[in-house]
Amino acid sequence: MSRSRMAVAALMIPVAAGAVAVLGAGAASALEPYSGEGYVAVRFDENETRFISATNAGELLDLIPNEFWSVSLEEGSVFENEEYVTSATIDQLVDEAAARGGMISFTINDPAIWSKNISIIQQW
Repeated sequence: MSRSRMAVAALMIPVAAGAVAVLGAGAASALEPYSGEGYVAVRFDENETRFISATNAGELLDLIPNEFWSVSLEEGSVFENEEYVTSATIDQLVDEAAARGGMISFTINDPAIWSKNISIIQQW
């Protein structure tokens, strides 16, 4: 993926976050940004995750080729997870988290530190 396409893909995460806030999935304060060594992230609470699922906003991120993202599935996920890779789409991961009353997080990673540019994390 070219740098310009990766930049566009990286912008989709804050755009999705803004859409959740504007369209009223809950209190804007429920959106939790966080960061660590070599990554910045946003965690959507249970209501926002359900909203993202209901509007299929995860499909926007499915435009990112699989080789650029990793996944951390919650214990009990129906999707296979080997070495942070799954055959599920990002939209399916969001849908599963929402169906279980959980949350979804997206990280944008520094490629000098992490092997994948984006991570999807399920929590319930």
